[in-house]
Amino acid sequence: MVASFKLQGMKNPAQILESLGLTENESKVFLSAIKTGSAPVSRLARHAGIARTYVYELVEQLQKKGLVAEIEERGIKKIQALDYAGLLSYVGRRQTEMAGLEEDIINAQSAFQTVRTREVEKTHVRYFDGVEGIKAINAEIRRDLEKLKRAYSFYVVFSADRMEAVLPRWIERNQHIYFEPFMKKYAIISQTPLLPNFLGQVKKADQKNFQYKVWPEQNKEFPTDTLCWLDKIAYLDMQDHPSGTIIQNPALAKTFVMWFEQMWGSL
Repeated sequence: MVASFKLQGMKNPAQILESLGLTENESKVFLSAIKTGSAPVSRLARHAGIARTYVYELVEQLQKKGLVAEIEERGIKKIQALDYAGLLSYVGRRQTEMAGLEEDIINAQSAFQTVRTREVEKTHVRYFDGVEGIKAINAEIRRDLEKLKRAYSFYVVFSADRMEAVLPRWIERNQHIYFEPFMKKYAIISQTPLLPNFLGQVKKADQKNFQYKVWPEQNKEFPTDTLCWLDKIAYLDMQDHPSGTIIQNPALAKTFVMWFEQMWGSL
């Protein structure tokens, strides 16, 4: 009596070939080559159930992998599958290739990180409504700047009169002044009636990290106040119904800073 059994967890030949990276059709041709011994392509095609023209392509792929060889018997070209030792040799080559690939990936870690960093730089836009929205924008700026432990620049273009109209006693309470130690603040301020009061508070606070230039009255006020920090820009509409928008995008922030420096240099 012959016992028939299947060991638990043992893979069949097709599963093993799949694990080695062979496609389903490559596996069919390879197994057919094992079953038929050395056979011409036409016989392999019939046995595997694959069109003969496609089998030529599959045989070429298997030859490149070193799993089949072409031999000639009595003037007839035949395909012969490699034996058990040939499969083990193929596995050894794959292991060597994967070890080399692992080293390449480790060495290219910084390059992959650069690709990832560039990919996630997307534009984020948020809208803030009313006086509370203006306060929320100012609060976000403070939170962002308080976290920094390195030198940075903060750029603003604004009207003290508009801020005072929306946030009463804004000048008196020094709500415009940030005391973060790493900050260098550059402001272009519209020439308006409340400007002397504002500059008086700046002088009183001895704000050494604050530099400003005055936008002449004849040039008229900008329609919005603009603030730029890190990779964010905030536009504040302080007329009629106050509102604001924060745009987060490194390229847009850099562009604004370039324009700001041009205006700064012209004043």
